[in-house]
Amino acid sequence: MDIYKLLDRGTWTRPTDKMAVYTEISPGDVWGIRVTLYQDTAQVEAIDGPQCTWYKAPPDVSAQVVPPTFWERLRGISFQEKLMAEVAKKRAVAEAENRKLRENPV
Repeated sequence: MDIYKLLDRGTWTRPTDKMAVYTEISPGDVWGIRVTLYQDTAQVEAIDGPQCTWYKAPPDVSAQVVPPTFWERLRGISFQEKLMAEVAKKRAVAEAENRKLRENPV
């Protein structure tokens, strides 16, 4: 299945010809995810707003997804599976952060 069909809860933008950015922040939430697709890699981040940027972010907040290695391909792992696994992790981080904000509003 196409990555664009799997990531359909948010919005897609094309800042450049070689990049696509998917942003997903649920209504009423502060935290969400951003997936930046490059030519053959992707960056998946849990973000605290649509304009959020991270510098040297920890791995629980930001991760780079690279194409599968030779051994991963032999095991049948695709780039799409690696990407969606990382998206699931970052959605969990965003949900945990939103839950913290709901329980302890600042």
